[in-house]
Amino acid sequence: MKGFATRIVLSMVFALAGPVCAESADARAMLNQMSAAIRSLDYQGSFAYQHAGRVDTLRVFHAGGAVERERLISLNGPRSEVIRNGRNVTCIQPDGSATVYVNGSGRGLLPLVPDASSRPLGDQYDVSISGSDRVAGYLADIIDVTPRDAFRYGYRLWLDQGTRLLLRSTVLDSEKRVLEQFMFVSLEIGKLPDETELVPGQRELKTTAAAASDEAELRGASEWRVNKPPTGFALVSARRSGLAEKPTEHLVYSDGLASVSIYIEPRNENAADMTTMAGRGTLNIYTYTEGDLRYTVLGDVPVATVTAMARSIGRNTQPRAESR
Repeated sequence: MKGFATRIVLSMVFALAGPVCAESADARAMLNQMSAAIRSLDYQGSFAYQHAGRVDTLRVFHAGGAVERERLISLNGPRSEVIRNGRNVTCIQPDGSATVYVNGSGRGLLPLVPDASSRPLGDQYDVSISGSDRVAGYLADIIDVTPRDAFRYGYRLWLDQGTRLLLRSTVLDSEKRVLEQFMFVSLEIGKLPDETELVPGQRELKTTAAAASDEAELRGASEWRVNKPPTGFALVSARRSGLAEKPTEHLVYSDGLASVSIYIEPRNENAADMTTMAGRGTLNIYTYTEGDLRYTVLGDVPVATVTAMARSIGRNTQPRAESR
């Protein structure tokens, strides 16, 4: 077992060192192929996920198609499961309690998958093929996604040479330090899971439904905007909660790979004036109050990014929008 662990560590070290990167016109196309493969392919396997100072091992079952179905099971620590059927997600705790909610983003359950399909990737990243490796028995091309400034993280991605399925992913800071990573240790690509592998393992569940989101897309311009977002970030979504007397606005900015959510909502009457900065792994959250409003900026981006956006939020001078 010690020898196997040593080989894994050595493989990770050598892969991270890698050969000198060579620019490739095909590398950006591979990112789009990766996004399509994760959604459309059938596969099942086990992977290790290093994050927030710990390592989890999990097993995933995935059935691709127009309506994706997948199931994620923890293999160490207390047993928990996550079941996804299209946009419906069920989180099951060790005691059998389950919460069902709607996943508005439609994203899958694999961690550290860069969203390369939301909008074209701009000039803020250098994307290159930096060599090849072997992961979970599959030959992989290594893609380096290197940011050109400190407002976004970098990625090193291992893509199966045949299907372009993501086999391993590491997230790097500006000093090339690994923040989080996941890697398949066993995998079967093209194997459709059995029906029993896509449903909860426990027969009796205490299920509750999470509060449904009442957000609606805005027609026209938002009441708010980021006046000076970091280069490359552009508004891709503006939504408003329609039920509250003073509704919350939710803006999403993206650079084609990273995204940042901004919430502007009524301030709690008893809340003190304060600014907080919190982070865990790759996620950073900046929150502050001003007047009768609270502003929250969060995303899998560096501290500099959420800070710059939070300090640049202002009223939009364009006509106020209506919810659809």
